[in-house]
Amino acid sequence: MNAARPHYLKHSAALRLSACALGVCAVAGLAGCSPSPVSVAADPVAAVRAAATAKVHSAKVATTVTMTVDGKDQLFTGSGSFNLDQQIGDVVLSVPQTSIPLEEVITPTTLYMRRVGQESKWRWVEGARLPDGDVISAGYTSPVFDLALLRGVSAGAVHYAGQASVRGTSVAHYTGTLDLTTSADESAEPIRSALLAASRSFTQKTVPFDAYLDAQGKVRRVVAHFAFPAQTPAHGEVQIAATTDLYDLDAPVTVTTPTAADLASPAATKTSR
Repeated sequence: MNAARPHYLKHSAALRLSACALGVCAVAGLAGCSPSPVSVAADPVAAVRAAATAKVHSAKVATTVTMTVDGKDQLFTGSGSFNLDQQIGDVVLSVPQTSIPLEEVITPTTLYMRRVGQESKWRWVEGARLPDGDVISAGYTSPVFDLALLRGVSAGAVHYAGQASVRGTSVAHYTGTLDLTTSADESAEPIRSALLAASRSFTQKTVPFDAYLDAQGKVRRVVAHFAFPAQTPAHGEVQIAATTDLYDLDAPVTVTTPTAADLASPAATKTSR
């Protein structure tokens, strides 16, 4: 959920950057400027499980969600930061329904929202009132839920898929499936209840996923695919591809929830579906 504005370099600056790039390649020699490979885990399931519980105190996040219904895509992009110790984060979310992004503060139990650039009060909704416990329905994916989801992998359900790079960090790519009920069983409240709600809301309890782990075995990207019944008048299923990137790990992050004086009445429970 990240939208970057293009910018242009002056001709001389571009030449200097090109020269620097060539110098780096010369040092790299036969490596061809490719990033250093990350060791491949002998047990991919154990690697993903360990990554799900690896101690990451905070991170910047970029999240992208594509919802497809009746052959039409809706794209939600956002960026922000999370204090993973406190399980709280903020995201600026671009949604297809309006050109004005949403400013959101996310906790395991409550979602706070208001339009960017407006001094209006925060509207809020309890995650338990959302059909899937706010795992995906608000148009973003929280790294707190992503890490909890990865606890649901089982023996033989994860495979190494190759080397990759996520935002300049070398990673090993693993792919497989996870079980939402197992993810919930391995999680504490209130995450457990949210994942159980998701398991009831989604069409399938088995979720295809990709996990990208760095050299320290920490998660740098999670891609998950969900589906749930489309609301009328649409037919069939809503297909979701949700991607979360984590970067600048353990950099200081401060996120606070709005005060009671800044809150409006609770937001309607209608989601971005």
